[in-house]
Amino acid sequence: MEKQYGKDKTYLFEAEGLHVHRASKIETEDGKNVLDIIRNGRVNFVINTVSNKKNISADGFLIRRVSAENNISYMTSLDTANALAKV
Repeated sequence: MEKQYGKDKTYLFEAEGLHVHRASKIETEDGKNVLDIIRNGRVNFVINTVSNKKNISADGFLIRRVSAENNISYMTSLDTANALAKV
């Protein structure tokens, strides 16, 4: 079984039957933050939705950049990710 990781409010997807392992926020230096998880190859796909909040946008930019630097595919739209999952 593959693991899904999430931070912030991603746990809300658990109501839809998706079990999500918590990832620490980017500022956390515990080896379990979202950037560490991506860099260590523990994921093979990232869904990172864009927010209007300034500091969260900076986090999103870092998540997308680290994903690209590590050849991890990512999407920024839940609609697109949902369409891909149905293929």
